[in-house]
Amino acid sequence: MFKFRLSKILRLRTHQEKLCLEQVAISLNKLQSVQQKKVKLNQIIIEKEKEYLYSMEKIVSIERILFYKNYLDLQAQKLLQLEMEIEKCKKELATAQTKLRMAMKERKILTKLREKQAGRFRQLENKKEQILLDELAISFSKGQRD
Repeated sequence: MFKFRLSKILRLRTHQEKLCLEQVAISLNKLQSVQQKKVKLNQIIIEKEKEYLYSMEKIVSIERILFYKNYLDLQAQKLLQLEMEIEKCKKELATAQTKLRMAMKERKILTKLREKQAGRFRQLENKKEQILLDELAISFSKGQRD
């Protein structure tokens, strides 16, 4: 019966690969969430700019105009923060993907090693079985001659 001596390490590498895959998924979800926030914020900014331009056509108080301007400035700052957060999320995702590739590579190496060792074990077992069958055939043929 074949027993892979590095099976515990292979199990560890498989577990590490699974953890890295989960981290990639978390990073990807976070990136998508931030991108959705950015899209929503862009829509809000566009709506408020339209309201601002519309209010400029009417006779409006200066306070109202300043309110719209300050609000749009605040939204622009939030937009910049979201863009920085998107870049941060992209870097985290790239790091997680790199770790995943390394974990997959290490697991694949151990899997191939296990397959090679299992193949060698089967060859040895087949060779032993063939030797045993040959010995049986020889002893059987000697028994028939006598």
